[in-house]
Amino acid sequence: MFKNCIHLGIISTVVLAGCAGPRCATAPAPGELGKEIASFHASSADTVESGSAEAVKQQETINLRDALVLALMRNPGLEAFSHDMRATEARVLQSSLRPNPEIAFEVDSFDRDGEGSDSAESALVLGQIIELGGKRRGRTRVAEAENELASWNYKSKRLDVFTKTTHRFIEMIAAQRRLELATLTVALAKQTSDTVGERVAAGKEPRVQARKGVAELEMARLDMLDAESTLVVSRKELATMWGAEQPHFQNAVGDFDSILDVLPSIKTLRLRLSSNPDLARGNAELKLQQAALALARANRVPDLEATIGLQQFAEDETDALAFGIGLPLPLFDRNQGGITAAMHELAKTQAERRGIETELAAELVEVHARLTSSHRRVMTLRSKVVPAMKAAFDAAHEGYGRGKFGFLDVLDAQRGLIAVRGNLLTAQSDYHAALADIQRMTGTSIEYLLESKVEETK
Repeated sequence: MFKNCIHLGIISTVVLAGCAGPRCATAPAPGELGKEIASFHASSADTVESGSAEAVKQQETINLRDALVLALMRNPGLEAFSHDMRATEARVLQSSLRPNPEIAFEVDSFDRDGEGSDSAESALVLGQIIELGGKRRGRTRVAEAENELASWNYKSKRLDVFTKTTHRFIEMIAAQRRLELATLTVALAKQTSDTVGERVAAGKEPRVQARKGVAELEMARLDMLDAESTLVVSRKELATMWGAEQPHFQNAVGDFDSILDVLPSIKTLRLRLSSNPDLARGNAELKLQQAALALARANRVPDLEATIGLQQFAEDETDALAFGIGLPLPLFDRNQGGITAAMHELAKTQAERRGIETELAAELVEVHARLTSSHRRVMTLRSKVVPAMKAAFDAAHEGYGRGKFGFLDVLDAQRGLIAVRGNLLTAQSDYHAALADIQRMTGTSIEYLLESKVEETK
């Protein structure tokens, strides 16, 4: 039904087969995007791990999977989110702890010299705050919701790094192709310039035509220098995804020409939109605000302070056991403002959650349209336009040598051929980038989406 080949924009079980480290998941969820690749997870111990401790081995080429492995294990931003997740885990533990008891030793009836009198009294008092209203349970639920939110933040950031690395890899492949095209353009311009020079030398063309040919050649060389600079920049930008200041590779290797025969339908994509981590993150935020509201209501109830102590009277050398209970009267402060604020925060989160759904649905339509358009352009340019322009250039160049066409005819054919080849590169780049965006939005590999489409049609 569709090509089983490696696509630059497809992060799938075919592309990412194999494990990349001790944290590699053994059984990823069906279709989950890039679950096979290990990513940085901060240690829960006091001594944390570093994702960039080891040097990266120098190599001539890099493929997409290698780039993703490096980015997911070494990206500084992803590392920061991992530490944030560990911090919220620690706060869950802290929130479940009871308040510490207090112990106090009191002595009264001291004279001016700081010495105790015969009637001095001393007391050893132990106090304990007893939380009422379910505050500790409420704190724990808030901390657990914060931890769940941090987990979804991490997953969302992981997919962002995943997709951005893919985009930059695509950009580097495209930059390499543009340099190849610029080099070919220089060769074509030199071929045309040489042919014009021969005709000028033979007196068949005015000298001005030779100057035009030379000018066209120099412009092509300038474009080639720009393409070289663009490639250097794209190489460095890809390396920054794993925190490297300088790239340890020279060339990116990937099948830039592979195009799917069948695209996932918008209906299939809408069904998979629920896998988007941003939506799940919105649900976690909603749960957090609900827990915060419950805690605010629990804080209306004042806490009980209980004390027990041993008093000693120096005058008659007797001891006494004393008890005490203190409870604030909630006459003025019943946490009214905190409850109202929590209610508005909850309403705000609900509105934002609806907004995320609406925006994602609209963005999905836009990205799917971009994918469809770029796919159509690639297929048309590659199968019809580029071959036609190549044939036109060859005919014009050959005819010019025989005197059947003018120099402007050759120049137009040359520029047209270079332009459509450039358009093909742009369309291919847009196609692979849109495919990566589709997978980011659905959180699902393209193969799984296409399998779902097949199942729908049965």
